[in-house]
Amino acid sequence: MTRWCITLLFLAWGPVVTAAEFDRSDLNNDGVVDIADVDIFSDRYLALEPSASDVCTFVESSVLNEKYFRRITSDNIARYETLISVMTDSNDCQFASATTSATTSAKTSSTTAAATTNSKSDLDADGDVDIDDLALFSTIYLETPWENVDWCLFHGATLAGADFNGTSTKYFLRHFGDLLNFINNHFNCGGEEPPPNNLAVENVPKFLARVADATAFSGDHYITDPRVGSVFVYDELMALTGEIKGLNKPLGVAVDMQGRVLVGNDGRDNIEAYDPATGDLVAVFGEGLVQMPTAITVDIAGNIYVVDSRSNQVHVFDPSYFLLRSIGRGGIGDDTLNFPMDAEVIEQEVFVADQQGDRVQVYQLDGTWVRSLTFEGTDGVNCSWFTGVCEIPGMPPFTRLQALAVDSLNRLHVLDNFSASIVIFDPADGTMINGYGAFGAGPGELRVPMDVQISATDMATVTSGDGSRIEFFTVPQ
Repeated sequence: MTRWCITLLFLAWGPVVTAAEFDRSDLNNDGVVDIADVDIFSDRYLALEPSASDVCTFVESSVLNEKYFRRITSDNIARYETLISVMTDSNDCQFASATTSATTSAKTSSTTAAATTNSKSDLDADGDVDIDDLALFSTIYLETPWENVDWCLFHGATLAGADFNGTSTKYFLRHFGDLLNFINNHFNCGGEEPPPNNLAVENVPKFLARVADATAFSGDHYITDPRVGSVFVYDELMALTGEIKGLNKPLGVAVDMQGRVLVGNDGRDNIEAYDPATGDLVAVFGEGLVQMPTAITVDIAGNIYVVDSRSNQVHVFDPSYFLLRSIGRGGIGDDTLNFPMDAEVIEQEVFVADQQGDRVQVYQLDGTWVRSLTFEGTDGVNCSWFTGVCEIPGMPPFTRLQALAVDSLNRLHVLDNFSASIVIFDPADGTMINGYGAFGAGPGELRVPMDVQISATDMATVTSGDGSRIEFFTVPQ
């Protein structure tokens, strides 16, 4: 596949357009979509520099065929239509009908993105941040010769989070800290150093476990990695953009009604709340109560459900992090829990994945047990007696329940860690509706999957269970 990049000629003469309100093509928030946005897009999502020329091949390979985007859904395409149009119209690109697959793998994104989220100040890649980098920066991002810029004014505006000549400086503050320091020292501005980026990526994911999204806020995804001791932050296109570090065996993760990132620390036996903008710790709760916070769920009222596998309970906290009640008990019986792994709330009922009980336990919101959902599996259809391959594969029975999720139709998705599959059930009576996923290391396949999360557009995000690979599925009807 031809490696894409855009020539300086294209950048210099690319059209300037205004994006629609929902369109995110204006990546630097200056009111227009132009060369700076193309460069930021390349830097942020593709980890490539503008040095080659086949723009049309790039658009066709990365957007239509998902080579670089990693996750394509209709809403994500719509968010960058203006930018894609700028690329396409400038080069009179002609494409065949676009087709996109239902699943894609993000295995390679985590290893390449770690390098792209660090400082980008050394624009000429010579190992030094100097006046040559400043000249490139001024030409690419400010579209003016560096001699014409009041750099101390630029430095002060960037550190204050203010616009400079009508251009947002937020991107510069996050990615050009070394260049800002050079400006401050070279021009004797006497300003402060840029604040440290607590969310800078310093590690490579090793074992992605639980996933949560911030759909109502930034659109980011947060995925815990208990081996690294971090929560990795992925943007809406699943590019790795940040890392909350210094955790101790993080397991459960969720986003509360305030947009804070809630992380269950198995090593510290607590729940910690982090500011998503800075990565700062802002609150701690559950200490002295929580023993193993395997999963965290937030309902529409903002109440927080912490699944505690070791205590065989689900602890419920209000939006202010005060304990309301604990649901479930250990022991033997129809109404007990035996190493619960996840919980979801559907229409005033709490569904709990009871792993060692091979069932889903259903409770009223007050903690009263209602019923159990079990599954004996299904036989395959039109199976070969010789190979055992079925035209329609069967679904194994509950063996090792790991995670639950709810789609837009309020159907319950149950992920079985052992069978590497997700089964869709009617939550009212446990009737099987459909299923997806299979064991393997290829696209659309899973190896000991750890979690499933479903977006408002019914796209399932599944941590595949073999390191940093993430799979995406269109939820079947």
